[in-house]
Amino acid sequence: MNTGLRISNAMQELVVHSESRGTECIGKATLSHVEQPSTSGGVRTAGYSRYTFTSARPVLWAVDLPLGRRVGIVGTGYKNGVYTIGAYCGGNPDYAGFDQQYAVDIWAFSTISAASSRGSSGFGLLLRNSNGAIAHDFAAPNITFPVAAGNVSSAAYLPATGRPVAIGNSPYYDVDYIDREPGYIKVDSRQFLLRENDRVAYSTGLMFMSGLMNGNPPEGSTVSDPSPFFVIDGQFLP
Repeated sequence: MNTGLRISNAMQELVVHSESRGTECIGKATLSHVEQPSTSGGVRTAGYSRYTFTSARPVLWAVDLPLGRRVGIVGTGYKNGVYTIGAYCGGNPDYAGFDQQYAVDIWAFSTISAASSRGSSGFGLLLRNSNGAIAHDFAAPNITFPVAAGNVSSAAYLPATGRPVAIGNSPYYDVDYIDREPGYIKVDSRQFLLRENDRVAYSTGLMFMSGLMNGNPPEGSTVSDPSPFFVIDGQFLP
């Protein structure tokens, strides 16, 4: 009986199995435009950037972690074979505390295809399953082995990494109300990943600030989902 190759870590957790499907980077998203924060009718709204990626495959997004900038994926859509990605890459906040927006690199990952191409060196471990199809190609950029992981209450600390790249979501809105008698101001914020040297953790970015609203402020709300993320070394990504 052909059992194939199994690799476990020091905790005896299964890490690689030759009958499983590995991952590969299938391309880089294309920037459409960058929108800066704006004000209309007394309402201040955060900026964002938008990207497209053409593929019929299911994907997982990875986003670059520029030093000192809050980053995250804020939304995706799919129509007629094209993914639309909304992203946030902010820093240098303005007078109201809203980040200036920058373009950021975003990559698409999927399960490996039978026709996977090799990495730039052409060397490395290549596994095939019992049917002869490629199951893992460790010379190609993949997300099989992250270098660090964290969540909304726990930072990730990086070992020596050529280019830190994150996979994970940005927890949705926290809502706060600021009393400004005889009215109040509504403030929405969102958590984004921020890299500071070897530390990556969630950091608050302002998304919306209303003008003065009438009445008494209601209670705010806070999203407390764990929102895990992990970091890979993206130095060989396209």
